[in-house]
Amino acid sequence: MPKLGKPLIVIIVAVGVAAAAAVYLSREPQPVTETSAAATLDTKGGGHFRGPENAAVTLVEFGDYQCPSCKAFAPVVQEVLNRYPKQVRLEFHHYPLISIHPNSMAASLAAEAAGEQGKYWEMHDQIFEYQERWAPSSNPEPEFLAMASRIGLNANAFMQAMRSPQLRDRIIQDVVRAREANIEAVPTFFIDGQQIHVPLSVNAFVDVIDARLKK
Repeated sequence: MPKLGKPLIVIIVAVGVAAAAAVYLSREPQPVTETSAAATLDTKGGGHFRGPENAAVTLVEFGDYQCPSCKAFAPVVQEVLNRYPKQVRLEFHHYPLISIHPNSMAASLAAEAAGEQGKYWEMHDQIFEYQERWAPSSNPEPEFLAMASRIGLNANAFMQAMRSPQLRDRIIQDVVRAREANIEAVPTFFIDGQQIHVPLSVNAFVDVIDARLKK
């Protein structure tokens, strides 16, 4: 009997993720608000991270690669990391709003596919940099493939990974987590589990981070 426990749990989790994916991918378009009530994130982990793993402060972002605001905040976030190279770690989670950004899921898949070859962040940066090229396309895959080539990825492995159900499930798990945290807009940021609201500047991030570091 004990040996059946783990497979049963795996099956239950897989069914739950599949159900969430079905609801998410088939839902009718819904309006997205620009602000939301204050939220907290109980735990961190599971996303891709930049910066020291044992950093004193964790900055969590839920973002959508097709969102212009997310692109606008990318250099702000990078500047925060530049100012705190040892104290702050960035953790990025996908929240593709497919009802208004139809290519956002493909962009998340492209980032995850690059991550399979160890270059998630290189693709992350490229996707934001060239957002105006791929965002309006009826088929953005050639643009993502060109980015993959620029950062030295194996093209065949990259395209196979983009079609991987496992990578799609990984993104859906981020979406489920975002909804559990009552996130309604992108980008949404948390510092050590506490949501901070947009509009923000580098100095706004700095004020919160400095306060955390003094504790």
